Amino acid sequence: MSRSARIGLIALALAIAVVGVGVVGMAFLPAAVTEPVVKPVTQSVELLTGDEKPETITVDFDEQPAVLGISNYPSIQLGAMRYTTDTSLIDRASELLKGKTFKRWYGYASYRAKANDMVGGCHSSIELDTANGAKLCDVSYDPGYEGNEGPGIYIMAGDAAYVMEGDQAELNDFMGQCIQDAYEQTCLPDPQTARDSGSARTWLFEDEMPWSGESGSTGSVSK
Repeated sequence: MSRSARIGLIALALAIAVVGVGVVGMAFLPAAVTEPVVKPVTQSVELLTGDEKPETITVDFDEQPAVLGISNYPSIQLGAMRYTTDTSLIDRASELLKGKTFKRWYGYASYRAKANDMVGGCHSSIELDTANGAKLCDVSYDPGYEGNEGPGIYIMAGDAAYVMEGDQAELNDFMGQCIQDAYEQTCLPDPQTARDSGSARTWLFEDEMPWSGESGSTGSVSK
């Protein structure tokens, strides 16, 4: 055998030996090193709170409603309410709300987070109160939710939201008419002028209501 051939065989043997040592060494390494690296896929999941609350609630009143309240942004000032003691309107609101079922809305926090990034928007609420201002029922309406993701009438119960089941059209139309009337009577041409006009109004400002002090809540819902 020629000298060059012997050198080639020696080099091949050394290469095989190096590879063998590497394989044996890998066998004794921890599994976390030898196993392929898999990057976990994460997905944002809404943090649910108030899980002890029921899946559905049904509107009920502990007392006879004596006052109907309405709010709307942007038609009525942000955070302001308008009230009426008109019995026909109170009776109609009671008819539309009492006994209605609302189902737990698990997507509320996600929707609110997205809505907070939007400019403008619209929000309404309707409530039934006792003669001294104690709240019996408080229902909200958000047309943004109705247009993008589902029904827009809901009740907040602490940190949990409940969406009204069934057809919401009648309640929505009633709220819209009340808001329009309250806007015309208390906001045109401006709130102060409307207040000072002396004309008879069905809808009143909060400081025109007979109650005083903080109003509480004596309403109830059945599971």
